[in-house]
Amino acid sequence: MASRITVHLIRHEKTQANRERKYIGWTDEPIVACAKAIPFLQSDIVYGSDLVRCRQTANGYFPQAKFIATEQLRELHFGDFEMKTYEELQHNLMYRAWIDDPYTVTPPNGESLTAFCDRVITAFRQIITAEQSYTFVVHGGVIRILLAKYGLEEKSFQQLLANHQTIYTLTWDSLTDFRGGARCTSYSEALTMENEPM
Repeated sequence: MASRITVHLIRHEKTQANRERKYIGWTDEPIVACAKAIPFLQSDIVYGSDLVRCRQTANGYFPQAKFIATEQLRELHFGDFEMKTYEELQHNLMYRAWIDDPYTVTPPNGESLTAFCDRVITAFRQIITAEQSYTFVVHGGVIRILLAKYGLEEKSFQQLLANHQTIYTLTWDSLTDFRGGARCTSYSEALTMENEPM
């Protein structure tokens, strides 16, 4: 449809660290299982993070598409919390402070949530430049940032979830609305494969 922007946001398939509920940010770990093509969504170009888990997922979901990767769409850099679980960190005072107030506390040797938000939104706005459809294969944190900024309902980063094997679709009526910072005008969620467990 003319004069319309549609954005599909898809989280990469699970890695071993995801299965083990570890914080995985910039660690370049592959996915556990091959992603399957999404029969009802076709894209010639897919944008995403440069990390291997996004590349592999994009190749599985959209085998014929060109994948355009950028470091700016990586997950949050968790610093000293990287590749650790909640159980390993729960008695760490800095971790507790970060969980309680992630906007003012930064993981040691990691990235602040504000810096993460800024780089993701900047990269997103640099890509969305015309009234057309866009597909992204990115990380859970990236999707949560974008939904917090552009979703229909006003929710914080902490209130949002981004599941694997789910397509989050946002639509704007015009490029002018999007460039002005407006929230999307419609929003939907769909599984990548019908009747497949999340």
